[in-house]
Amino acid sequence: MAERLARLLGTEEDRVNCPFYWKIGACRHGDQCSRAHYKPTSGQTILLRHMYQNSPVEIAIAEGQMIPDDLADQACDAFEAFYSEVFAEMAKYGEIEDMVVCDNIGDHMIGNVYVKYVNEDDTEKALQKLQGRFYAGKPILAEFSPVTDFREAKCKQFTDGACSRGGYCNFMHTQPVPASPQRTLFW
Repeated sequence: MAERLARLLGTEEDRVNCPFYWKIGACRHGDQCSRAHYKPTSGQTILLRHMYQNSPVEIAIAEGQMIPDDLADQACDAFEAFYSEVFAEMAKYGEIEDMVVCDNIGDHMIGNVYVKYVNEDDTEKALQKLQGRFYAGKPILAEFSPVTDFREAKCKQFTDGACSRGGYCNFMHTQPVPASPQRTLFW
């Protein structure tokens, strides 16, 4: 029986726990969801809710609108600066395994930043240090996230370039990180 329950945990067959919350740390139904949202008290991943402020250009792109190249380049430069700044700050608390920024525009996912540390102790330290802090004039809403595998959280259709749900998809559409900060930050 325990094996069966462990296999069902966080899947569509699990009638107790919300599979979306389990996979992406967010649910479009919020507190009104009919299933339980597992809030971990430790782990490797921190969710920084709504930390990234999507520009109007990025929202238009997420909605599938055509944008002039110069505006898209400006938005890319602004995102690269944000990513580099946040990564550098979060790296002060420990070694980062991965950091992703959601490109979704649904209320429950817009601007969400996920930071996965190599060690759980570093995650705990980061969470403590972020309490009471602000970014861009807004409080940082940091919490542990149940997300452990971003491959499961990411929208496969979006990765293939053809998500029919667009920016309102319930799986992560992650901002692409340009190669320049990736080389600098991860190496």
